[in-house]
Amino acid sequence: MLFAIAFISLNTTAQKIHENGKYIDVNGVKLYYEIYGEGEPLLMIHGNGGSFVCFENQVPEFSKHYKVILVDCRGRGNSSYKKGVELTFDLQVEDISLFLEKLNINKTNVLGWSDGGIIGLLLAIKHPEKVAKLVTTGANIFPKGIVHFDDMKKTAIDLDIKNTNHENDLAIDLNNLDLNYPNLNYTDLNVIKSKTLIMAGDHDEIKGEHTQKIYESIPNAQLAILPNSSHSTLIDKSNLFNEIVLEFLLNN
Repeated sequence: MLFAIAFISLNTTAQKIHENGKYIDVNGVKLYYEIYGEGEPLLMIHGNGGSFVCFENQVPEFSKHYKVILVDCRGRGNSSYKKGVELTFDLQVEDISLFLEKLNINKTNVLGWSDGGIIGLLLAIKHPEKVAKLVTTGANIFPKGIVHFDDMKKTAIDLDIKNTNHENDLAIDLNNLDLNYPNLNYTDLNVIKSKTLIMAGDHDEIKGEHTQKIYESIPNAQLAILPNSSHSTLIDKSNLFNEIVLEFLLNN
């Protein structure tokens, strides 16, 4: 298992283009997105090695209450990738910030899973005016907050050895992203003004004490640890996950 790749199976191949799907030029790449529902915007950001299809259990319910915006981050799903540009979280935060500007969305709620949660946290720090409410599940703020951090190092070596024809270039970039970034301190979270819900599974790939400390470092944040759940809370416990997230978004 490639633990570094968002702790889900690596699937960076393009998905079927939906009739609602559109592309937008942002920061040197083309980002693919789809929008469902009406009302207050809710941006959903997927994890490292997947695409926004991971939210298939959330969209039907959430789009009853919000304008759900799904976007494939650079190099994933149907979005393009720019080789030679180091993949960092700061770069992806800038992607998302410019993406929102091009959609004329001044402020949005954000739901982020894994690396998407990291992007959400950084967006709330760097562009607080753009984030209304923030929900993260399975996010970390430095690499050693990951349970299987040492496995990520082994994965990096293995991918490099087998990269004779550059077929692993993107996988290497994705693995290195989580191996090297982000590099926040807990005190960096003190500036977050958005109403925030921090979530994780009780058998998450993020250390429990790390999730707890993230929660404690954000003013007035809320914490939800889902029982009998892995890193994939939104899949493992989709009904409970949806109930908790909607309760937070609609009533806080």
